[in-house]
Order: sequence, then C-alpha cells, then structure tokens
Amino acid sequence: MAAHTRRTVSVLLIAGSLIPVVASGQGARQQPPVITAFTINAGADSVLATDVAVSLTHTVVGAPPSEYRVSRRADFAGARWIPYLAPLTIRDWYDGSGVACPASRLSHRVTLYLQVRANVGEEVRIVDGQRQLVPASVESNVLRATICAHAPDGTPGFGDTTLVRVALLDDGRGRGLLSIP
Repeated sequence: MAAHTRRTVSVLLIAGSLIPVVASGQGARQQPPVITAFTINAGADSVLATDVAVSLTHTVVGAPPSEYRVSRRADFAGARWIPYLAPLTIRDWYDGSGVACPASRLSHRVTLYLQVRANVGEEVRIVDGQRQLVPASVESNVLRATICAHAPDGTPGFGDTTLVRVALLDDGRGRGLLSIP
C-alpha cells in the first residue's frame, strides 16, 4: 500500500491571469509593489542637458522589486525590463523635443515614466503539452516625473534651429572652396 502524504499548496489568483500562480517563498505573502513617490535627481528643478546620467529617486512599498523599466513614453513602447539594483540611474535620458521650460535660460522639459515588477512565486504554464513552473511576477503602478534640462551657461544655440547656407566654389584648379556667406 502506497504511503500518502498531505501537502498544502497556496494559490494566488492574479487579475487578468488565466492560470493560477503557485505561491512560493516570502514574496507570495506580500502585496504587489507600489511606487509611492518618483522624482528625477532627488527632486531637483533642473539638470544640465549634458549630464551623462540622471538618478531615478523613488519609494516602493510592498514586494521588493526584481526588475524595472523606464521610458519617455507612457505606454513603455520599446522599453525593456532591467534587473533592479538600487539606486537607479539611467543614461540616454535627454530628449530635446520637449516643450520649453519657463526659465531665463534655454531649456526643455524631459518626462520619464517608471514601473517596477516583483517576482511573487511561480506559475504553471503548459509548454508543448508539458506543465512547467515558471517565475510569476506582478507589475506596479506607473508614475511619471518631469525635469527641466538646460544648456550650460554660455552655450549658444541650445534648442535653436538655425539655417546655415553653404556654397561650394570652384577655385579654378579642380579643388572646391567652402564659403559661408
């Protein structure tokens, strides 16, 4: 006669998920992550447009994040999930197409959107007719932050579009001369 063992499995149903999540580990007993605050560079009013990176100052409650994504677009099109290691900083943040900031020097608004997600256990997926346990995660809310990016003092033409006419002249010996009228 085979010995039977009793095993209790907790199941967490996530809204929108067709497959239940098998809760495992401590993350399964915590609420999903929630971003309660988000600013760029600790809430500074402005930043130099030439800064290589900016910091994403934020507060998260609930399950600890395992990944994050940041985008200039609210729909996160093209944004990929990145392993979460605090403090968060990003490069390639500047976007000169933003609206002008109300300031005495030339500047543009840069808006970034932040979202995190946390692993909360494992879920059962059917792959090629086989049941597999794969990591399950839940995503947080999305918050946005805006900062004014400005040119260093004395930078001519920042944010301006200037048409420059150039003429190529023949010097009579088959070489061209560049002339800016």
